[in-house]
This record gives sequence, C-alpha cells and structure tokens, in this order.
Amino acid sequence: MARILLIDPDRQRLTALKQALAAAGHTNVAAVGTGCFALTMLERDRPDLIVCRARVPDIDGFELCAIVRSDPALAGVLFLLLAAPGDEVPGGALEGGADRVLVGEFDVETIVAEVGSLLPRPDAPATGPPGRALSPAAARDLRGSLGVLDVADIAQAIGLGGKTGHLMLTLGDRQGLIAFERGRVVHAEFGELAGEEAFAALVAEGQRATDGSFCFVPLDRRSPALPRTLDRNVEQLLLSAAAEIDERRAAGRAAAPTG
Repeated sequence: MARILLIDPDRQRLTALKQALAAAGHTNVAAVGTGCFALTMLERDRPDLIVCRARVPDIDGFELCAIVRSDPALAGVLFLLLAAPGDEVPGGALEGGADRVLVGEFDVETIVAEVGSLLPRPDAPATGPPGRALSPAAARDLRGSLGVLDVADIAQAIGLGGKTGHLMLTLGDRQGLIAFERGRVVHAEFGELAGEEAFAALVAEGQRATDGSFCFVPLDRRSPALPRTLDRNVEQLLLSAAAEIDERRAAGRAAAPTG
C-alpha cells in the first residue's frame, strides 16, 4: 500500500484530510505540522507521496519540494503542493518541482481525488521495485481557479519555465486553449477565434471570469500536433493584448450615450 505524508500547520485540516483518505482506502498516512518534522520523518520512513501546503511556518512548501527533489534517496517520491488564495506561486513552480500544484480553495474530496490520480488504487497490487514510488511519476502540471491567478500570470509562469504543453481554460460554459512550445506561444483558440486574436480574448475574458478554472497539461513528442497559428513570446503577446483591451475600452466609452 502506498505511503502518504501530509504536511499542514492546521491540525483540523490535517485531521479532516487524513480521515477522508482513510475512507478512500489510503490508511498508511502520516501527518505533521511543520517542514522540519517532515524532513526528520523522511530520513526514517520514505513516503510514496507528499501532500504539502505551500505555506508552512518553518520551511516554505516550494523550498521543501526542492529539498526532496535534490535528494537522490527520495527519487521517485511524488509531490502534491496545495496553494491557497493569496499564496505566491513562484514563476518556476513547474520547473523540476512538484508533480502537481493546486491553486485555490479545495475541499478534502477534491484533494483525495488528486491523490487518487497520482497513486494507484489502494487495493491494486504493487508493481514497482521495493523502495520506489508505486506509480510512475505523473506529468507535472498546474491547475486552479482564475479567481486566484489570471491568464496573464499563468502564461508568464509557463513561459518563464520554458514549458511545452497546453493551457486549458474553462470560462463559464466556454473552453479555451493556449499551446506552448519551450515557453513560446504557438497557438491559441477560443470559440471561433484563433491565433493572437484568441489569445487577447482569453486574457480579457479571464479578467472577468473569476469563477473560471485552468489546467496546464505538459506534452511530449507523442502528443498530437495542433495548428501553428503563432510563434511569439508571452511578454510580446501580453503587451499586444493589453493594447487591444485598452482600445476596446476606449471605443466602448466613446460609443456610450451621453446626457
């Protein structure tokens, strides 16, 4: 059975999550409230998955993840980071760091579901060699609420990380996509729009749709190719989008009735 380590300074949240995991069949779960205590436990008992809050009083969750990733003895350990609204998500959060980063307010059922997507079913037989994680490392991704991070912030984080993949956006009942190749934007689509026009529309709509959500899905060479409608860096596109948004606002003000 997979071994899970929970790190959260809030005891009530720890207890609730541990109980929810147990109800889902994950009974080999340890829970601690500090990063230092977690490091001590890691020396004695290697987990298969670490679930850690981004803000821990003594050691920042991103820093703790970096420590785990730099230790060869912990190779293969999966890392799920939970960032709350107001937590700063570093631009390099996807760069060799956590296997998954959730940004926003999530109930325990959602977190348990994420744990289940990273680990095999509790009743599934172990297939890996002793001392290794029971499931293959999941693709590193970033997901959360557009009420916490807007489209511009997310695109900048992906661009700075030099990532290749698809940023999937849900804005009400509409879906959008921005494709990245080594940090450059190579395609965007939103409804009937494509290319730079779609990118600008997604940035503008994302500012208004605070109940929207996002998910970045890394890709490899086996992934299907999308149309290539762009080849620009994120900063250039954001500047163009900002100028277009300002022009539309100015046009709207000019067209508004007076008196």
